[in-house]
Amino acid sequence: MRLRSLNVCIRAILFGAALLPVALCGADAPVPVADTPPVEAPQLQAPTAQAPAPAAQPAAQAPSGPQRPPVLAKGKKPDVPDYPDPQTITFGAYYFGTVPGNGPDLQAGKVTRDFGTIRGLGKEHMGPGVFASVPVSRTTEIRFEGFETKGAGNQNLTGKDPAVFGTQFNAGDYLSNSYRVVSGKLWVDDLFWPHKFPVAKFRVKAIYGVRYLAVKGVVDAPLKLPSGATFAGVTASGNKQVVLPAIGLAPEFAISKHVLFRVEASGFMLPHRSALWDGEATLSYRRQKLEVFGGFKAVGFKTSPQKDFFYSGQVYGGVVGLKYHWQ
Repeated sequence: MRLRSLNVCIRAILFGAALLPVALCGADAPVPVADTPPVEAPQLQAPTAQAPAPAAQPAAQAPSGPQRPPVLAKGKKPDVPDYPDPQTITFGAYYFGTVPGNGPDLQAGKVTRDFGTIRGLGKEHMGPGVFASVPVSRTTEIRFEGFETKGAGNQNLTGKDPAVFGTQFNAGDYLSNSYRVVSGKLWVDDLFWPHKFPVAKFRVKAIYGVRYLAVKGVVDAPLKLPSGATFAGVTASGNKQVVLPAIGLAPEFAISKHVLFRVEASGFMLPHRSALWDGEATLSYRRQKLEVFGGFKAVGFKTSPQKDFFYSGQVYGGVVGLKYHWQ
């Protein structure tokens, strides 16, 4: 029994010894691992070359002095109207109510041997006037205005015996005088200050133009009987003209959207020769196509004293008129 038990133990030891190498080989073998995707090593990217920042440009300096407003493309209108009432082709007429005065003086010039001075040819009479304007840009209009006045008066000649336009008169003669003054002014009316749009309520316009003025005088002694004549009456007449530049300024103030107050003055003088000047102050009210205006107007003149005779004087008084704006 013991031998049998020993035999079983020996067999068990021999069986375990036989299995020992297999167990040792299994321990040395690598343990299988589940398949996993290979991990790629991160790639280093080269830094991207950046373009250098542009150098800062110096700020442009605004030119000094008044600036002209920008020129719009042809056919394009500004977003905001330049003027409350649009500038259009305009026609008008006015009545020049001159203040009765003594009228112009008639004097002898430097190129005549005759002596002649007649002060105050007579009182002025009211006369008509016309006006027209055409816009040529956002800032500029071409304007024209003209008028005609007449006058007449009577006086007894005093002082020396004058010879006027080749006709002899004597002190004490009764004179019946008449005259006519015709004047026209063509000028560019341009925005001078400030240069911005819409235009400011107070702005100043510049005047660059030319004025023409002509005076024709008639001196009549209806009661004078020349020696050897059968009928009484001696008459002399002469016409003088002057053309000079008209340079000046015209401040304007828009009292409201449709009411404008304007003052203008212009003139030119050649020393020891001719001179022309004019001034005007008007208040106007415009509604769509029609404009009513009124105010005061004055024109002064002197034709060239280098001629045989020359006229000098002023014409002034109230004006009232109507303008039509062709839109």
